Formats: sequence, C-alpha cells, structure tokens
Amino acid sequence: MIIVPGPASNILGEAIAHELGQEPVFITNRIFPDGESYIQMPNEVEGETVVLVQTTAPDPDRKIMQLLFMARTAKDFGAERIVAVMPYMAYARQDKRFLEGEALSFDVVLGLLESVGVDDTIVIDVHCEEALEELQPKYTMKMHNLTALFVLAKYMKQHSYDGAYSLSPDIGRKKIVERVSEVLGGGFAFFEKVRDRYTGKTTMIVKDLDLKGKNVVIFDDIISSGGTMSRAIQGLKEQGAGKVAAVCTHALPVPGANEKLRNAGADDIVATDTVESLYETVSIAGLVAEYLRTL
Repeated sequence: MIIVPGPASNILGEAIAHELGQEPVFITNRIFPDGESYIQMPNEVEGETVVLVQTTAPDPDRKIMQLLFMARTAKDFGAERIVAVMPYMAYARQDKRFLEGEALSFDVVLGLLESVGVDDTIVIDVHCEEALEELQPKYTMKMHNLTALFVLAKYMKQHSYDGAYSLSPDIGRKKIVERVSEVLGGGFAFFEKVRDRYTGKTTMIVKDLDLKGKNVVIFDDIISSGGTMSRAIQGLKEQGAGKVAAVCTHALPVPGANEKLRNAGADDIVATDTVESLYETVSIAGLVAEYLRTL
C-alpha cells in the first residue's frame, strides 16, 4: 500500500502515511494559465494498492477533476487497487431530486469515480449516509463512510468540556450524536425550532432540560453560513448555558460566518482537517489510517 496525497490534501495525506509508518509518495501537479490541471503520477504504482488522498473543497470542480486524473493514471500504470480517500465529498448534498429536472450530482460524482478505476471510496461524515447506502448497489466500487464525531468528542473532553451536554442541531443527526454523547458523559438532547406566532422569529431551544451554567457541545457535519449553528448557540445562551462549543467535521465557512458564530456567543469553534480552515483543528489522520489497515 502506498499513500499518494493529492494537491488539495498534501498535509493530511502525509499525516496519514506517517500514521501507517510510511513516507508519502507525492505527485507532480501544476495549473496551466487557462485553469487546466496537470497531473503526473509517480512510477512506483504497478501492482500496488494506491491510496489517493484528495479533499474536494473549496473549488470542488477542479479538485474532483484532479482526483479523477490521479486515479485513471494510477490504473493505467498498473495499480492493482485504487482507494480514493475523499475527506470532504463535494456534491453529496444533492443526493435526491427536490425539483423536476435537477441533476443528481452525488450519483454523477460516484459514477465518475468508478469509471476511472476507483475500487474503494472512503468519505468522512457524508451528508446523508442513507443516500450512500441506497446508491451502493448500483456500483461495484465499495463506499465507506467514517464518522469523525468520536474523534472530536475525545478532543473536547480533553479540552475543558468533560461532562458537557452533547447536542444535535436537529433531529436528523440525533442518533449519531446520542452515541457520541457517551464520550463526554454529560447527557444528550436535540434542538427544536420554535417560531414566534407574532414576530415570525425562529428560535432554537432545548426543551425539558435545565442548562443553566452547564457547558454544551453542539455537533454537526458541516458549518457553512453558520446560520443554523448561530441560532442554536444564541438559544443556549438565552437558556443560561455556560460555555458553548460549535463543533463540526467539515468547516466550509462563507465570508461572515465566523463573526456570526462569535457574535452569537460561541466560546470555541472546532473542526477537523478534512478541509483547511481558520478554526481550531483536530486531525482525522489516525481515523483514516486505522480504517485503511482493515482493507
């Protein structure tokens, strides 16, 4: 097995290799003046399991194309097995048609990966695991979804949030966050949206739970605009919570998101290194390396 970091994940790919006791094998890449990507794979791939590590944000179109070039080239030069580690998988949020005529972008990306010879795809906290499971029978390529939430919870436990409540921002992630709450040991709940019938203002609150003076960790998969998370933080502060941490796997902050979270009262904002960001970072290198040992 050789670990090949893509241009979007050089640091993470190197960390995964070192977790496995290896040195990474780097590619040559550059961007032409017209925006096209140039990829040159190393020569030592014949007969090997080649693990390509390439996140797909920001600039998902370019980074997906680079991954496709890497996979096809490795296959062309004799790689026995191609494993694509996509720490953040772009287009996974378009996993169903909400309006007639919409592209199933998630399905398209999976089809492209298989078409260039990818045998296994490893993703971290994909937007909808059920959608991944529903699509799996369509492909011979195996798809593996890992969660970073337990890694994040252990980090928070060691950084002044031992015994804190674990909260899900909505009912959709209730099951996984309930399991994660066992790491912190402070209990679990999820938010409900309450709309003022007169003003129309929506507030997120935790019902039937006294949070006064208690620390809270909100776990989510993605922070982008920060809107949902900031409303949750504000609701907790209004209920008298102590320290509140906004924790996510993928940090994809748009301009103004950080200020929105801080203004809402976030004491800590923590994400993983699936995507490079300005937030405090927890590495998933060990999580991925451990799983690669099982393949």
